[in-house]
Amino acid sequence: MAQMQAAWTAGGVKGAFHDLHLAEEGTVLRCVEALCRDASRPLIITAKNSDRLVTVLANARAKGKRVIALVSDLNPMARDGFVGVDDRSAGQTAAFLIGRMLGDRPTTVGVVLGSNAFRCHEDREIGFRTGLRAHFPKIVIAAEAQGEDSADLTRKAVARMIQDHPALGAIYNVGGGNGGMTDALRAADRAADMLVVGHEVNSVTTPLLRGGAMDFAIAGHPGEMLSKALALATGAETLPNAPVHRPFGVYTRFNLPDF
Repeated sequence: MAQMQAAWTAGGVKGAFHDLHLAEEGTVLRCVEALCRDASRPLIITAKNSDRLVTVLANARAKGKRVIALVSDLNPMARDGFVGVDDRSAGQTAAFLIGRMLGDRPTTVGVVLGSNAFRCHEDREIGFRTGLRAHFPKIVIAAEAQGEDSADLTRKAVARMIQDHPALGAIYNVGGGNGGMTDALRAADRAADMLVVGHEVNSVTTPLLRGGAMDFAIAGHPGEMLSKALALATGAETLPNAPVHRPFGVYTRFNLPDF
């Protein structure tokens, strides 16, 4: 969100930017309800795909409001378009990285979950599971840690996961909380030998990648995605029938982008 806001400010966009990262559902819902009162103003939104939010957005669309989902998709009833990476492919990419790095031998791995109410998290997990099952059947997902994108919750959940499953060879984090995850690995003396794949290249993950606490980060360009969403929201580009999937890359300490 900080990267999106920087791109928003640099682009001189006319409108309001609301950063509701980690806000409670009720807070998000009240903000969206207020923003939906004016049907003439388009809305670009990154939010959980909850039934209540879908209802609010569907009602607003029925009154003529244009809604673009950004980063994480929503029920088609709730939005006119979606801009983001292909998250199932991103999850399959994580499976490929882990499978190729660990080799053709029986190994257990763990998954750190954010919230399946975010479609992007759900799709990444599905892609990861299907990718391992199809191409690396000897690698078994033995444990899950529920992090909810919170560094503190992720740290505690990963610490329990490592304690219960000390033989894990890799961890895939579908969401946020990467700082907490790597803190737990350091505390368990597993930071040096645990293969770690996560998402986004930002102020949290960049030092982790440089320092070796994370091995790979899968990420799209936040500013480019926002620019595409703005074009769809303002009518500068025709709304497509299908989601607009933007490119993503695999980054290491050796090829960090300048997002």
